[in-house]
Amino acid sequence: MWKEVRIDNWQHYNRIISQLNPNDWIFRGQSWVEWKIQTSLHRELLKFIETNNEVGVEIERKMRNEFLSSFHLYSSYLFKEPLDEDIDKWIEYRLEVLATMQHYGSPTRLLDWTHSPYIATFFALDGATGDFCIYALNTRILEKCNKEMFGSSYNHRKNLAFYRRGAKDDFVFPYEPRQKNERLRKQQGLFLVPSVTDKSLDELLENYKIKDGMLQQEEVAFKYIFSKEHILDYWIKLKQMNITHETIYPGFEGFCKSLKLNIINN
Repeated sequence: MWKEVRIDNWQHYNRIISQLNPNDWIFRGQSWVEWKIQTSLHRELLKFIETNNEVGVEIERKMRNEFLSSFHLYSSYLFKEPLDEDIDKWIEYRLEVLATMQHYGSPTRLLDWTHSPYIATFFALDGATGDFCIYALNTRILEKCNKEMFGSSYNHRKNLAFYRRGAKDDFVFPYEPRQKNERLRKQQGLFLVPSVTDKSLDELLENYKIKDGMLQQEEVAFKYIFSKEHILDYWIKLKQMNITHETIYPGFEGFCKSLKLNIINN
C-alpha cells in the first residue's frame, strides 16, 4: 500500500520532499521502521481486553465523560457544548475534547501528524536506535475520496463514529483544531481521526484501494525509510535548522529534553 522509498542521505531526502505540495501532504515520524501506526487508545485496549469497536467507543465515552466532569479542577477553560443539533459543531466539540485529552496524556483515537516533514524527522529520530521511517499522506486526495464515497452524508458518518454502535464504515479523516495549544503550534500539528477504535491506520487505508502509493492515478502514500547509520548526521542537520526539543516542546520541558543533545555533540 505505502510506496517505500529508501533514503540515501539528507540531500536525497530534501530533493524528494521538495516535490510534494505542502498544502496537500502531512507527515508522521516513527523511530522504528516495523511499528504499525496505531492510536494510543487502540494500543491500550489491546493490552488488556479482547476488543471490538463497540467496546472501544464505550470506553472512549466513559473516559471523555470523566475528563469533562473534572477538567475544571485543573483549568479555567470551558468546553462549549453545542446548544443545537448542528453536526459540524458536535464533531468539532467532540474532537476538541479528545485533542485536549491527548495533549495531557490520555489515550485517544487521534493520531498525531504534522505539516512539516522536518518536524516528522525529529520525532522519528527521537528514540531511534535502528532504521526509522517517515510516513507522508496526501490528505487532499484522501478527503476527495471520502466525499465521493459518502456524498452529503459524510459529516453524518463522521458524527456516528462517536456513538455507541459506532461508524458503519471504515475511514479516516484529518482534523486541525480551531483553537490550538502551544505545543500544537510549535509542532505544526494536526490529527488523523479513525472512524473506528479497533483498527490500525494500515487496516483503515486498505479500504481506499491504495496500490504502491497511488490512488486515483495520484501519489497519496509514501513510507520513507532511513538507515540507522545516518542518525547522527540527521540530528546535526535538524539542529542547524533550529529543530530541537527546545523548539518542539514548550517551556521548561523542552529545555530539559534538549540537554541530551549534548551527548550527540560530544
